[in-house]
Amino acid sequence: MKHARIAWAGAIHEAVESDGELLLTRSPWAGKRMKFDEVVWLPPLAPVPQARTILALGLNYADHAKELAFKAPEEPLVFVKGEASLIGHKAFTRRPQDATHMHYECELAVVIGRTAKNVKKENAYEYVGGYTVANDYAIRDYLENWYRPNFRVKNRDTCTPIGPR
Repeated sequence: MKHARIAWAGAIHEAVESDGELLLTRSPWAGKRMKFDEVVWLPPLAPVPQARTILALGLNYADHAKELAFKAPEEPLVFVKGEASLIGHKAFTRRPQDATHMHYECELAVVIGRTAKNVKKENAYEYVGGYTVANDYAIRDYLENWYRPNFRVKNRDTCTPIGPR
């Protein structure tokens, strides 16, 4: 089942895809059907009172490393993205005025459905809330080190369109 977070009528709603439309759930509007273009799509993350961590993996695709003439890392190359980098499906990414080379990569995003820490490998799937697609933009004008991209390269406000899941 496809899930979405949307903004409509001045509020944030959860919805599911149903027969080519959105069906609102868990709100006073539960059961209302909406067309996809009637809403503002939000990142598919439930609001939480505590800080959340967004981890991304770099050069994790062998063909991409080969395309860049790099040796793929032997351990995961992990970097952090701020929550402000996320925007919803069909939202607009802002290009910095001085950027001339803005590169994107389509990624599989794993949405963790509940708090997880020190999870055993065999129990990992119990924490997965869903999957979605994300565009991971990189402002290559600012790139100094392919193996450790700095915040200006990968962590820009609005530079990670994501969802729906």
